[in-house]
Amino acid sequence: MNRRIFLLSSFSLVTMPALVTAQGNVGVIFVGASWCAFCKSAAPVLAAMTQPAGIPVLVASHDARPIPPFAEMVDARTHPIASQIKALPTTMIYSQEAGTVTGQISGYRNARQYAQSVKAAILAAAGGQG
Repeated sequence: MNRRIFLLSSFSLVTMPALVTAQGNVGVIFVGASWCAFCKSAAPVLAAMTQPAGIPVLVASHDARPIPPFAEMVDARTHPIASQIKALPTTMIYSQEAGTVTGQISGYRNARQYAQSVKAAILAAAGGQG
């Protein structure tokens, strides 16, 4: 098992119980582009965290192409929120309860830092549960 796979699997196991409480209350908007190296690094980490917890992710791609492992996407250039985002990747947390974006993570440094930032933003949007 390579280091990246190990990191991704450990993040999903560590964060899944805490994030399950956010299911149905929050969603994620991931703004990126298929050509962006940082977006391609962040997307698998985001998927490993959100998919087991059932947290929906809307991928908004600035080049209208999927960002693996996410196969579906919308064109960010025509999305009302994502079209304003220029820094890639940008991860926004949407709170259904608040009816607005409550958190935003701009950029990607490494898997650990990104996962911790996303987890904190999701838990804050879910009301600090977990």
